Amino acid sequence: MSGEGPPVNGRDLLRIFVSLECPVCGGVPFDGSPNMLCRECLSGIRFLKPPFCPSCGGEYRGFLEVCPECLAGKKKRWDGAVAAFAMTGTIKELLHSCKYQGQPELARVIGDLAYMAVCDRLPKTDCIVPVPLHWSRALKRGFNQSACIAERLSAHTGVPCEPGLLKRVRFTGQQAKLGRKERLSNLSRAFSVPDSTNVKNRAILLVDDVMTTGATLSAATQALKRAGAGAVYVFCAVRRQRI
Repeated sequence: MSGEGPPVNGRDLLRIFVSLECPVCGGVPFDGSPNMLCRECLSGIRFLKPPFCPSCGGEYRGFLEVCPECLAGKKKRWDGAVAAFAMTGTIKELLHSCKYQGQPELARVIGDLAYMAVCDRLPKTDCIVPVPLHWSRALKRGFNQSACIAERLSAHTGVPCEPGLLKRVRFTGQQAKLGRKERLSNLSRAFSVPDSTNVKNRAILLVDDVMTTGATLSAATQALKRAGAGAVYVFCAVRRQRI
């Protein structure tokens, strides 16, 4: 019949409602998934490689049982840790754009990629809990990047994400420029569990976007264990370490 155009492609229809391009460069996603990285940008991610430090999830070399940073510090409060990426290249760019340019969809991309990287190393847990932001920072940013990552882990694993289990009750300011001792002091009693019956005897996967010294995760773990959690495991998308 005259007037008929070419058949409409389902991918073109989807493009009307969902961004299909690589969020970094606008290229074609490596697996065709909406808003996923292209092959070139994916190659700019440095995935952590074994052997993995059982204490922090990072990398270590030589004959040590843990990485040098964990060896030099105190024993971690949590029961095990998993990390996916090093803080460099594409991941560093994604995190910066996500947190400081208001792009929560990038945290979901990081969550999907992180799951692919660590799916065979995730511990068995009863629920997933993101490290919360103080309400003032959440209001300013408009979202919690750790919660976005936790939601993607939940979607992939089927383990429920329960962000309400842990609250941030003290505003601690920027931690990035503080040393470990200053961070620990700054975070003292920063977290609380509103209802300990929701935590008692449960195995919890505590999720954060970045681990540097581990002070934030230590304080959050302490609050969960003080409320009766049976075990707390840590997942951080990015492990920032000096090795």
